[in-house]
Amino acid sequence: MRSEKPEAEEFAEQYGVPVEAARDYLARMAALDGDEQRFLAEIIGSQVGPVVELGAGAGEFTGELLARYLKPGQRLYALERLETIAQKLRETIRDDRLEVLVSDSRRVPLPDGAAALVISRVALHDFVSDDGDIAAALADCVRVLAPGGTFLVYDKIADGFGAVERESAEGRMERINVQLAALEGKRCWGLHRTADYVGLLERLGLRDVRQRLLPRPDRPGYVADLKRRLDQARPGYAKRWGDGVHAVLDSFLAEADGIPNRALPLAMVWGTKPGC
Repeated sequence: MRSEKPEAEEFAEQYGVPVEAARDYLARMAALDGDEQRFLAEIIGSQVGPVVELGAGAGEFTGELLARYLKPGQRLYALERLETIAQKLRETIRDDRLEVLVSDSRRVPLPDGAAALVISRVALHDFVSDDGDIAAALADCVRVLAPGGTFLVYDKIADGFGAVERESAEGRMERINVQLAALEGKRCWGLHRTADYVGLLERLGLRDVRQRLLPRPDRPGYVADLKRRLDQARPGYAKRWGDGVHAVLDSFLAEADGIPNRALPLAMVWGTKPGC
């Protein structure tokens, strides 16, 4: 049964923060969501052909694409590399415009020039591969993009920080993904700056690369909540990555309370595939 408490009171209770702090944060997030929707509508709304979403996962953004941004009859190909997650996505979102493809970015099962837009949202900083060559991993996504089509990357960035791991608990947290990937002999692309994303799209051969920055408000209670969630996740992490997980998590937990709770900003970076 849905709670009848105001959203700010629910947030304050869940994260152990004052109601006023919760109310201020939620108001700032609403403004950010409004900016995000306007910017995405501007970029996505100009596209009329099929859209490819990289790393669909549980489908939160997939649902937003279908509900807010895509036109009637506009096709959406959602890529997810794990069959179990892909099947859940098919069962969760029932829309004739959606086709879920079991694939990663290196082997997109679509013909050349099939898509008007390829989009990655808050995913590339977690991208894990054997060699760490993210440009090579995304090259096939450019292949399926039609001439004149748009490649849009939307992700967390380290802009505005000198030493992000000392100035932001969230920034320090992002190192964990890199360390966990290393435990299985792989490389995680990790947290980068807007200029790195611009350079990436330029290396992929995209033109007219543009960018927009979206500052995020600091979330009250972030550090305490993150420590609780990591502690709960520890057994599952150890099962997957082995006992090396404990040193990774213990190092973060020992430092977390002394690191400011500054949120990482977001950046949209997009470019156009040259014509023939």
